[in-house]
Amino acid sequence: MEKAFKTISCWIIFITLPLIFLLNSIEITAFDLDFYGVQYDKNQVVENTGIKKPELMNVTKEMLQYLKGDRQDLKVYGEVNGQKQLIFNEKERTHMEDVKELFSKGFIFRNFSLVFFVISFIYLVFIKKEKRKVAKAIFLSATITILIFIVLGMIISTDFSKYFDIFHYIFFDNDLWQLDPKESILINLVPLGFFQSIVIRIALYFFGSLLFCILLSGWYLKKFKKTNYIFIK
Repeated sequence: MEKAFKTISCWIIFITLPLIFLLNSIEITAFDLDFYGVQYDKNQVVENTGIKKPELMNVTKEMLQYLKGDRQDLKVYGEVNGQKQLIFNEKERTHMEDVKELFSKGFIFRNFSLVFFVISFIYLVFIKKEKRKVAKAIFLSATITILIFIVLGMIISTDFSKYFDIFHYIFFDNDLWQLDPKESILINLVPLGFFQSIVIRIALYFFGSLLFCILLSGWYLKKFKKTNYIFIK
């Protein structure tokens, strides 16, 4: 029974590690207000929306607060082409409700994953003194995840727009995300170029975290080298 618990704990670490890092990377990037400011300049958002940069940043701040759950609704007012109006229409606000729910579920899933990871880590490292098993699990998890995501990245890069649509078909059960750039301020705030940039930023954080784990666990395994150290037992 004890051996089974050790194996299960190793697999929990193996599975939850990349999930925690991925969702953390998404949160860090998605709620970085400065990142939005840079992207607005890059994608000519001021010209496309008719909203001045300071007003854009204020609207974005309100939108991010809504996604975090710090704001009850997305009825945000601002000046568009010099006239005060409601920034997001009903369709956009309904879509953002779906986005908010997706973020909320992601935070909950990340937090549960973190709890299971910590429990397994403590059990193996401090109770059972199985530091090598933990190092093996982390090394394999990070290495395999990077390889998988490199392949996925190569596939997605062949037609980002196509796979961006597939993402929406998977995670949303309606077509509210299909917005007309001629009518929607939201889609002009975050055009396709924005999402390409945010995916790259997320990948950098994600890969950086995993690479650190590979180097640290690899160093530990090399320092305390034994035979067959690459396999989780």
